[in-house]
Amino acid sequence: MWIYLVRFSNFFSFTTRPGRKDGPLDRTEASRATGTLATTEAGRYRSDIDGLRALAVWAVLVFHAFPTALPGGFAGVDIFFVISGFLITAILAREHAHGRLRLRRFYARRVRRIFPALALVLAATYGLAWFVMNAAEFKHLGKHMAAGAGFVSNWVSWNEAGYFDRDAASKPLLHLWSLAIEEQFYLVWPLVFTLALRWRRAAVTLCAAMLVLSIAANIWLVGEHAAATFFLPPTRFWELLAGAMLALSPSARPAPGSKADTLSIAGLTLCILSFLLLRPEFAFPGWWALLPVLGTSALLAAGPQSWANRTLLARPLAVWMGRISYPLYLWHWPLLSLTFILAGPQPVPAGVRGAILGASVMLAWLTTAVIEARFRFGPPHMAKVVVPCLALLSIGFVGSRVYERDGFSFRRGSDAQADVATASLGQGKEFVRQDCATGSQKFPGLCATDRRTPPHFAVWGDSKAEALFWGLVRRSAPDQGWMLLGMRGCAPMSGVERTSAFLRDRPQDCAQANRDILQALISDRSIHTVLLAFTDRDTIGPRFAYSSPRENIIPNADAKVLVLEGIERAVIALEQAGKLVGVILDNPRLPDPERCMDRAALAWPGVRTALALGNRSSAARCDLSYADYLKQRQALDQLIMQIEHRHPNMIVYDPGPVLCDPSTRRCPMTMDGKYLYSYGDHVSDFANGRMADALLPLLPN
Repeated sequence: MWIYLVRFSNFFSFTTRPGRKDGPLDRTEASRATGTLATTEAGRYRSDIDGLRALAVWAVLVFHAFPTALPGGFAGVDIFFVISGFLITAILAREHAHGRLRLRRFYARRVRRIFPALALVLAATYGLAWFVMNAAEFKHLGKHMAAGAGFVSNWVSWNEAGYFDRDAASKPLLHLWSLAIEEQFYLVWPLVFTLALRWRRAAVTLCAAMLVLSIAANIWLVGEHAAATFFLPPTRFWELLAGAMLALSPSARPAPGSKADTLSIAGLTLCILSFLLLRPEFAFPGWWALLPVLGTSALLAAGPQSWANRTLLARPLAVWMGRISYPLYLWHWPLLSLTFILAGPQPVPAGVRGAILGASVMLAWLTTAVIEARFRFGPPHMAKVVVPCLALLSIGFVGSRVYERDGFSFRRGSDAQADVATASLGQGKEFVRQDCATGSQKFPGLCATDRRTPPHFAVWGDSKAEALFWGLVRRSAPDQGWMLLGMRGCAPMSGVERTSAFLRDRPQDCAQANRDILQALISDRSIHTVLLAFTDRDTIGPRFAYSSPRENIIPNADAKVLVLEGIERAVIALEQAGKLVGVILDNPRLPDPERCMDRAALAWPGVRTALALGNRSSAARCDLSYADYLKQRQALDQLIMQIEHRHPNMIVYDPGPVLCDPSTRRCPMTMDGKYLYSYGDHVSDFANGRMADALLPLLPN
């Protein structure tokens, strides 16, 4: 793709003659715009910008390795965005001013700068992951390899930010989303900038307009579409355009003397405050991103002779770190992520995390000295562009093949004490049809109906209801038909609805599904028993409201009161329709079983000792104490107990006795050589069979 872009950019290549006006920036104006504010001052190097890079990369590294120590360290990425927009635009403006702006040469430099180190890290991550990841994890790595090689990781991350998203710590290439944003900016902005010059349109005005539109979209969308706002270019480009605007503005000269010092100190203060005050749970970027963006802009505008830039950012160690910041950013997260995967649910010792950061620095220095030096500097031979492009194309192809072949299923994790194949869900599908039509009503969510006989029992709820459903279908008599109705992330309620988004869903879809399902269950006379099954994360934490003002019988009710109201109203409506109602309490929330299987790398000398894993199997380390299990569900249990007290005929089923070991008072990952969980904290077919055996005798025939 980049090779074709380099050729395509010949169309936009032009040479300006000295003294000739080629657009809104003539030689004098462009020189002013790229003087003391650019990476070079009349071609000179600004060491303080490398120091600023060091500040940004170490904020990110500390946040990833020690998140509680620097909770807003992720804002270092925003600092990089501003720097990139500033430097790239300064280069374009300076070359235009000197009459030698050629996009072919610009893109070739980008390839030589970005591709070699990225190809090396992608290849190394693939090799290490072979010994660390199981098949399912390796499959996802293949997808992220292909996305990383194609610079579309941000789009993949956005598409994955839903119900089935995986833990961020299990994605060694997740950090490439920010590199993708930058590369997409590099593809768009130079072309737009060059066209503005050719058509004699004001580049500064165009940049300002794009910046305003982007920041407006960011602020408008961050509340309801947080994932899209975080990962997609239209709501992120404003940060790079802020740097571009600074490079293009003729009036943005460093303030002299004390004014520049004040500006630099204020900028550094804003950056540090963003590291300390921001939190991952904030609606970010939104307004919060102004902290690091304004801070970085102030530092760049203050100039290299301002106090903070000169005395802090231009220190030799900071400058050296800044020069290796790109490969350092590339290396650190795959090494940390693979270590987190090896450790499973157990925290990685702080000393190990610190050692990984040290190893990342060493690898970054070697990458800079050995790899980057060969491709980035020296004569611009065509091979320095073609070879990295071919390397990334090959890596992208390998990644896509890994994904297509399901991560090579023979590489599934192992467990000496249990059969890893039992960590599965969905047995019994031969007994049902994937359709829960009742009359003319069809439901878009979780739908399944017993094909053997008309259903007399129904399970209504979220994905926990689905996990239980398969055990009930398999273990019930053929004449006890079952129906599954529900929606993932949607607890069964009536008159109350969730108003906050759950991952990427639309709360109104959950509310509409609950209305339709309740009406269908009430109307279906053949169904005499309805089980409500849901997890506490659908009820404890999100925001709720009454469905309509006339249903608001408790003014200013808090979320727990609303949840109680919503569930009880559903119970009342079903009981008034002559249904027997049961509520299934939540099962223990253990880690995903994939993280609880042994991995080949654990057999390497010293790995278990370094990670303080001992000799216990990974599955055994995923166990949960029964006391902690009760604490997990305490808040929701208190609400269910209140409903049970007012509805004595309601059945309440506790899965704890069949999923936990009473002799050890622990809730294990495996039992009798089989896994109790399938994905996330959802029970497996082995577990839902045990639950069904205990639950069915409590129900009418």
